[in-house]
Amino acid sequence: MTLASIFFGFGANHAKNLRWQVVYSLNFFICAIAAALYLAMIFKQGFTYIDGRPAYLTRYLTWTFSTPLTIILLSYLGRTSILIAASMVGADVYMIVAGFVATISTKPISNIWYIISCGAYLGLAYLLLRRYRQQAERQYPRSKKVFYRLLTVHLGIWTAYPIVWILASTGFNVIDSTTGSACYTILDIAAKVGFGFLALNSLKQLEQAEG
Repeated sequence: MTLASIFFGFGANHAKNLRWQVVYSLNFFICAIAAALYLAMIFKQGFTYIDGRPAYLTRYLTWTFSTPLTIILLSYLGRTSILIAASMVGADVYMIVAGFVATISTKPISNIWYIISCGAYLGLAYLLLRRYRQQAERQYPRSKKVFYRLLTVHLGIWTAYPIVWILASTGFNVIDSTTGSACYTILDIAAKVGFGFLALNSLKQLEQAEG
């Protein structure tokens, strides 16, 4: 995450125009926030036991800041209206907060909050697949494949998070805490570093389509 932050920060400082600078800068802060999370985890900050299961509460703090930036990045690429962008950010933050409450709650109350969080995610997915995509394709009629790929990768990665949550000790306890943490780490790298490079490639394709 730290190396990716340095790369994106360097790119923002040497961007060829404002559009590239914005995309590089957003990716820089997304990765920098994630890097801070893993530093805190090394120091065991935000780590606790809830109902006998380990939990890193710092994850939710960083997700509250980093995931809205990902939504803003998508909105910037698609030239989304403020209303739709704000609605997506609102659904995203609601999802994270509900997930946090689920994590700090004991069962079966945690399961109720998990369902609420998943409901917010479904609302976000609807906004992305319908409203966001419609506006993006209207802005870039020759770049429909670009946004199809962006949304496929984005939703594919984000959908894996609640699956890990329900399989880990927070849910059915099918996988142990070490495996769960490893899964979250892999997903974080994909959602932040991987998606950051995909966003850069998408911007390049959008500019080429614009002529």
